[in-house]
Amino acid sequence: MGRSEKDNTVRSAVLFWCITAAYMALLFYLSSSFAPSLPKLPRHSDKLLHMLAYMPLAFLLYGSLTRSGLKKYVFIIAFVAAGLYGITDEFHQSFVPGRDTDLLDLVADFTGAFIGSTGARFLRI
Repeated sequence: MGRSEKDNTVRSAVLFWCITAAYMALLFYLSSSFAPSLPKLPRHSDKLLHMLAYMPLAFLLYGSLTRSGLKKYVFIIAFVAAGLYGITDEFHQSFVPGRDTDLLDLVADFTGAFIGSTGARFLRI
């Protein structure tokens, strides 16, 4: 690999990690929202939102890891890391007034992480 190719690889990895970190910050910000200011949703529809939120996180983590040169266990690491972030998010929400923790939210987070990792693997990003 020439110097130019290596520079492009490093830039790609840094860019992907920056996007991933920004997305994680967005999730943290959204989970910090005071619940009464959020629109009322049909019962359990927030589980779909959790799943949809964690799909891109796992997808981005997968891309960040592969661009960083990781070749083995990328699927598992991206899936588990996104799910663990969901656990920390639920813990964080326990301190936000009007918010609470929910085991089913975690199930939805891990489901979204699985789908996101699967999509990234399928697309070979």
